[in-house]
Amino acid sequence: MQGPTTPSFDQPLPAQIELVRPGTAARTISVPYNTVNLVSGEAEAAADILEEGRPLFRVRDRWSVAGAVVTVRRRLEVLASQPGGFSSAIGWRIDPAVGWGDMQVMAPGIIYGDPSHDGDRSPGGTLAYAARKLEFREDIMPAPLLALSFGEGGSLAMLDAKPGGSTIMADTTLASPTLIDPRIQVGALSVSGAQGGTTLRFSYPASVSSYGDRRRPSTEPVRADRYHPVVRGAVDSYEVRFRLGKEASFPDSGREAWRWAWETLNPVVRPLNVPLVREVLLDHLQSQAVTIGDRTAIPFVLSTIPVRERQWNWTMAGMGFVSKNLECADQLLREGDRDPSPRGTKMRETGLAIIGSMIKSLPTVPLPATGYDLATGKPYNHHWLAPWLRNASEDMRVLLGAYVRERALGRDHPEWLAWTRQYANWLLQQQRPDGSWPRRWYPNSTIAAEPSGTASYAPVPLLVALSKQTGDQRYTHAAARAGEYVWNSFGRRGLFVGGASDAPDITDKEAGMLSMEAFLSLYDATGDDRWLSRARAAADFAESWIWIWDLPMPIDADDRALHWKKGVPTTGLQGITALAAGGTDEYLDWAVPSYAKLYQLTGDPHYLAVARVLLHDTKAMLAMPGRTYDMLGPGWQQENFGLGPGGRGRGVGAHRFWLPWVSANHLHGITGLEDLGVETFREVALNDAESRKLISRP
Repeated sequence: MQGPTTPSFDQPLPAQIELVRPGTAARTISVPYNTVNLVSGEAEAAADILEEGRPLFRVRDRWSVAGAVVTVRRRLEVLASQPGGFSSAIGWRIDPAVGWGDMQVMAPGIIYGDPSHDGDRSPGGTLAYAARKLEFREDIMPAPLLALSFGEGGSLAMLDAKPGGSTIMADTTLASPTLIDPRIQVGALSVSGAQGGTTLRFSYPASVSSYGDRRRPSTEPVRADRYHPVVRGAVDSYEVRFRLGKEASFPDSGREAWRWAWETLNPVVRPLNVPLVREVLLDHLQSQAVTIGDRTAIPFVLSTIPVRERQWNWTMAGMGFVSKNLECADQLLREGDRDPSPRGTKMRETGLAIIGSMIKSLPTVPLPATGYDLATGKPYNHHWLAPWLRNASEDMRVLLGAYVRERALGRDHPEWLAWTRQYANWLLQQQRPDGSWPRRWYPNSTIAAEPSGTASYAPVPLLVALSKQTGDQRYTHAAARAGEYVWNSFGRRGLFVGGASDAPDITDKEAGMLSMEAFLSLYDATGDDRWLSRARAAADFAESWIWIWDLPMPIDADDRALHWKKGVPTTGLQGITALAAGGTDEYLDWAVPSYAKLYQLTGDPHYLAVARVLLHDTKAMLAMPGRTYDMLGPGWQQENFGLGPGGRGRGVGAHRFWLPWVSANHLHGITGLEDLGVETFREVALNDAESRKLISRP
């Protein structure tokens, strides 16, 4: 097989079985087809696999071609019973002239060409890449997709077109290195560069190697082998598709492969009652505000389930990232304008108090921290609230927006503008010749604690907004220099790095989301189409972290012990960082307005589809009236969830806590969408019967 710009591929032994018997090492049996017949435009191929002279497996493959996509539908039947287990595989051997270094690998949420920012022990990290063997269970993947981009142009992508994903808890907790169980229905996608050449392979069920993690490191790959029992009459079926692409660059091939996966898996949008969701979130947010002395804030962390005592650090009150106190305040102010009743009046009072408390506690620049202790009013000396570039820039941008809106309504808050401008002027002095800023400074200092410039996209929207408000073009000039740095260092290569403040220099979705916002703000300021093109590239990267298939919870799990409950679709969840593939949250729902704006600017309906998934499907585990799951009541949602193997297993997160960003992001996805106008809001929110009919499926 060969595409117009891709190297050749072949598979002389397409029927591959791995067989293991008790007390013996696994062995691989690979055979050619016995027969190949052309029937109604499809190639029907068959092979019998023998064991000690008798048929043990019968493989039936149906091959078809539609445009640039080759599909194989496999049916494997077990013909005789014996102790042990088996798995099967299908794939391609790539022209040996193509070396490991002659291609780049894209696996969504795991690796984007360069593994150096993915951590050493992650599935797409430097140890696995150096070993020339990348293996991914599909339950750690937003889509079961693996794509190769070749240095001379062209690409080859592989997709499990009908993933099931069912399994048992013992599989997802990695309780045993070897399991034989018919209920494990998770496949694996891999690319390996052995001496004889590179192979692209789908295997079922999934057996993969890993290098452990920070808690359980390993210098050698550790196997987790999964098999089905060899029982007469058992049948395995799966459908794998391969797409030949003509793209000239790695970013283009990754985007086109992802969009192909989106079209194939066709994620279901389940429409919400958006006004009700907004009301529930705001009432919940207001009810969590705490006043101690003359200070008011939204606590850093609260439990979603009944507990005897609050978390030790609940009195942290932070800016940006996961705390977002100023953004929470802004949402309460917005509702205060919308609702003239005592409810709205109370929300306005709370919002103003939160803002005033933050400015009073952190009045000086350089900042001593990006948060304070609600109990004492003093800057909180903790790593999460250190003087991070992102944390302060993110919330001050929101505060500036609130200042502009309030002033237009006849309410002037000059101290808000003065505080944000004081910080921005300091940033101008700290910007380095290459356009970047450090990720973090030491408290009350101009000395960088983390000198890396990976988060330099964070201040761009603030600076652009300040130029618009004050007329001072120094801010936009600095913003453009930072945008160029981000693009030239990362974006042009198809990856974005360093969004999560607590995961320095790691490939992650928030870096893509924040870069998209930075580039959009520069496009708004300059009208230069380069920034719109770059915003699209960042958007294409960020969306590839969205789960576009429904991964069921383990069959034998106790639903009471699960954080993500059985029967709740996982569509819309997103991977967090490449370092922790399989960990998920809903952070990208903040970008609903960004994708809707891209749809407005480009007319590309795909961005509308992304906005719809992020607005609607990200609320599946949000507690609502009549659907609170096991949480305290409406408005609560846990911060993160584990879908991949390890830890306490699929469906269980790192904790049961709510952090303010959860509600702030949900709300921004709604209110930011409203700011784009009624027509766009209606298109994304699906708030009319005809739109619901068009998008909703059983």
